[in-house]
Amino acid sequence: MRQLPTGTVTLLFTDIEGSTQLLQQLGDRYVSVLTECRRLLRAAFQQWNGYEVDTQGDAFFVAFARATDAVSAAVAGQRALANHPWPEGSIVGVRMGLHTGEPSLVSEGYVGIDVHHAARIMSATRGGHILLSQATRDLVEHHLPGGVSLRDMGEHRLKDLQRPSHLFQLVIAGLPTGFPLLKTLDTCPNNLPVQPTPLIGREKEVDAIGQLIRREDVRLVSLTGPGGMGKTRLALQVAAELCDLFAAGVFFVDLAPVSDSTLVIPAIAQALGLREQGSLPLLERLKQELRQKRMLLLLDNFEQVVDAAIEVADLIAACPQLKLVVTSRTVLRIRAEREFVVPPLSLPGPAQVPDIAALSHYEAIALFVQRAQAVRPDFRLTALNAPTVVAIAARLDGLPLAIELAAARMKLLSPEALLARLSQRLHVLTGGPRDVAARHQTLSNTIEWSYNLLDTQEQQLFWRLSI
Repeated sequence: MRQLPTGTVTLLFTDIEGSTQLLQQLGDRYVSVLTECRRLLRAAFQQWNGYEVDTQGDAFFVAFARATDAVSAAVAGQRALANHPWPEGSIVGVRMGLHTGEPSLVSEGYVGIDVHHAARIMSATRGGHILLSQATRDLVEHHLPGGVSLRDMGEHRLKDLQRPSHLFQLVIAGLPTGFPLLKTLDTCPNNLPVQPTPLIGREKEVDAIGQLIRREDVRLVSLTGPGGMGKTRLALQVAAELCDLFAAGVFFVDLAPVSDSTLVIPAIAQALGLREQGSLPLLERLKQELRQKRMLLLLDNFEQVVDAAIEVADLIAACPQLKLVVTSRTVLRIRAEREFVVPPLSLPGPAQVPDIAALSHYEAIALFVQRAQAVRPDFRLTALNAPTVVAIAARLDGLPLAIELAAARMKLLSPEALLARLSQRLHVLTGGPRDVAARHQTLSNTIEWSYNLLDTQEQQLFWRLSI
């Protein structure tokens, strides 16, 4: 790989929209279509001085030292794709997103919020279209290629980003442009809470859960796992990704403060802005309201109200277009349920530590590095500290909450000192953000939350087994 540009860099993300459907449609011919698509795009990137950072499947991540080159490459790529003779009946629509910023360059490539921003801009648009951030637009507005103009798409809340982004579409003469409905959180009703940090990794899990929810025979998916595994964050990301599939919206119901199972239905109604009407029971009011609506509900922390599962099953049976994602430390045990066990973050094997570039692809390592840099901006993964960082993540079993709490200690401790103290892990893993639930501020609180869900006999057995 050539030396990647530093400083102000324009990042381009691309992928084929509907590639799975295209694969199913073309069968064995898909390989040749993908090969041609890559060839055409690579030619455009190389023509305009692009640096290929990463390629996975049908997706590209390319960097440019000049924003004008990035726009020219994107336009050239779309023109080449539009003029190519694809197999009859097939539509190869590549969506592209551009953002300009100052990402950090490390041995394995670029990291930082600018990378996530560019990727999210790409995922917001449609096949055949190019979408820009305002930062890129400001640099290229008066230097556009011939036959190209800009269309203001307004401000949009992108999936996984905290602040709305002002977006612009490149309109290319001679190519279909239309006025695409962007796939953002502003285009469907929702109450999803804004996430302060991007989700690290979990692409496989997001895709697998999304595939389950898309199935006609699946009505409820339960994400199960111990406390601190990241079930809530994963569920929120899945809901955001699937927002455009549910015309009536996606809605988050926080059940953490609810300990009485009879209050689950009122909590759902409150999240939807519904109230009782006359003598009609609230469950019947919900059925009436949701019977004809295509909606996704996210019920978070269901483990303490599992007795309400029968009412959830009743609601599902009465509302044929309603789907649910539930996070819980135990299954609901109803017929409509499909369980998805949330795994730990990926880790390198114990045999040897991969090189620095390869380490960035392990989710537990990437999460530790990003959270460590939040409290210690000069922290970098090096050949010297990499074995220790891997040992820390392995000692914590790839548990996201534990890794975040450990990384927060990097403000005062070296990786070696942190690893040494992890023999007293529950005393070290404290000091989570004050604006999160108390059970997520320390690992002890997380365990205590689970312990308090046990009945008296189960608690006694727990203590006996711990001796």
